[in-house]
Amino acid sequence: MLIKKTNDIISKQWYYQTNPAHREIWMRHPRSSLYIIPYWIAFWGGMGYASYYLGRMVIGKKE
Repeated sequence: MLIKKTNDIISKQWYYQTNPAHREIWMRHPRSSLYIIPYWIAFWGGMGYASYYLGRMVIGKKE
């Protein structure tokens, strides 16, 4: 009876350690840009939104 390995840690470790592109660990997976790019857009959009209204609050302008 053959047992199928569903969690092959050694092959995953080999993939991440021998990736020829010297990128950060979170950008090494082929689909990582699908997750990281929208995250950064939302993060910097939220920071810009908060900074804009913080500046308006400091100078005393209301909506």
